[in-house]
Amino acid sequence: MKNRLKSSIKKAYKRTKMFNISWKEILNNWKGTLFYATLLFLFCLMMMTMFDPTLFEGMEEMLAAYPEAIQQMVGGQIALSQIEGFIHTYLISFSWLYIGIYLMLKSSQDIPKEIDNKTIDLMLSKPIKRWEFFTGKYFKHVSSAFIIVCFVALGIFLGVFLSPGINPAEVYYGELIFGLFWLFVLLVALISTAYFFSTFLTPRMSLSLSFGVLITFYILGSFAGIFPEEIQGIKYFSLFGYFQTADFLVDQVWDFVLLHFMVLIVYSVVVTVIAGIIFNKRDIPV
Repeated sequence: MKNRLKSSIKKAYKRTKMFNISWKEILNNWKGTLFYATLLFLFCLMMMTMFDPTLFEGMEEMLAAYPEAIQQMVGGQIALSQIEGFIHTYLISFSWLYIGIYLMLKSSQDIPKEIDNKTIDLMLSKPIKRWEFFTGKYFKHVSSAFIIVCFVALGIFLGVFLSPGINPAEVYYGELIFGLFWLFVLLVALISTAYFFSTFLTPRMSLSLSFGVLITFYILGSFAGIFPEEIQGIKYFSLFGYFQTADFLVDQVWDFVLLHFMVLIVYSVVVTVIAGIIFNKRDIPV
């Protein structure tokens, strides 16, 4: 009984150290995260107040005549006269650009800069293990993604009730909430990718490779529809191939949604575990 109690206390202590690292990291970066999240909140609120079904119905017809490559950039379905389609086109399908890049920039530079500035020496000389340091910093970036998505959600849902062109009773709130949660899961997958490179590369190489992989993922996942039919399955080699929010946001079709959702979660877990193993074995003199 005593051994079990001691074991439980040790595990709780380890978790406390990990969360303490995360909490300190969040406090050190909260101003930047809050500032960026506030900007996105205002941007989403502004976009929501611009929604006008009659105006965007004409734009929808115009965009439908554009080449398929342009349509694929916004998820392949353009329904701007429908509020869910409007949100998908302008606020979700391009989220990788104004949220993903910001988060990947932060996560790809974190550990390499700690090593270059020698600040990691002081941290690892304390009675903490590498995996606690690694996991604590990782959750800092995940927390930043969660805060930003919450502010985006606040801007969207506040806009639903403030915009004169939107009837709140006609909005599919369940689909919007799940779409935003799916966005968060995609952002975590992007963070995991950048964080993976940060465990064994220099700041410049980690940043360059992270953005290179991001662009490659986006091209494969978003433009596979314009490739020959026999190779369109290449989109499933991309994270964006599993981020298909248009189907259930616009048409309320949920085929393969949960499967794609779970693939992103499994990807994040596997990549993060591998990154942790690499970081734990890396030669960092202390």
